[in-house]
Amino acid sequence: MVEGIIAGRIDLAQFGPFAYVIATQNGANLEVAGAAIRKRGAAPGYRSYLVTGKDSGISSLEDLAGKSVCFTDPGSTSGFLFPSEGLLSIGLDPSEGSTDITPVFAGGHDASILSVANGDCDAGFAADIFLKSQPDDAGPGRLLESGDLDGILDRVDAGSDVNPDNAELAIIWKTEFIAAAPFAINLDTLPEDMVDEITTVLTEKANSTYAIANGYCEGTEDDHNCNIGAGGSGDWGYQDVGGDSYYDGIRRVCEITGAVECEG
Repeated sequence: MVEGIIAGRIDLAQFGPFAYVIATQNGANLEVAGAAIRKRGAAPGYRSYLVTGKDSGISSLEDLAGKSVCFTDPGSTSGFLFPSEGLLSIGLDPSEGSTDITPVFAGGHDASILSVANGDCDAGFAADIFLKSQPDDAGPGRLLESGDLDGILDRVDAGSDVNPDNAELAIIWKTEFIAAAPFAINLDTLPEDMVDEITTVLTEKANSTYAIANGYCEGTEDDHNCNIGAGGSGDWGYQDVGGDSYYDGIRRVCEITGAVECEG
């Protein structure tokens, strides 16, 4: 997708935040029309969680030294880039050739978590939504809703465990807020008036409130079949984030980590 939009073969794209930054750093001329949010009024972003077995003895990033650690993919914002910043900050190398930890790329957020549950990794990083409902960070996330996990302990934010009596895993660390997935428009292939129109439609009509009211789907803002957002994830819709500068935090992490993936 990054290569296609740089080459002018793609006019519109729903990016992950990391992929968006890679595209802009490699010549893509993009306008951020909006970013997906999970509920109306929610902040446009998310976090990465570090999970481990509840009785593993691992309680901090420092305890990962010498351990097998699951990531999702080298190109993942929450599954590798931001966790890498955390590890580097305490002197642990997160790269594939690391001798500080044994990095394992599980291929997905659910796979990273389940690899910890199955004992294939001592700890693992994944996006928050797979463990806790967002944006309130209180109810069951996707793996609990699907029955793949029975419960989760939250040792970072007290009082927000989910089904603690049945929990096998515990959250022991969380990243800072990560900018949400942007919907971007290729300024080299579309005229200005169309860019403006698409932006207006996205931020005013591409949401479950409008879609339900106008008969495009059914349900409520919290429970609907509107298939809105990144990968049809059940997001409420899109919000204006003020443009490209909203993603400077990811660029900062790229500079800190020196990740080759940031270069595309």
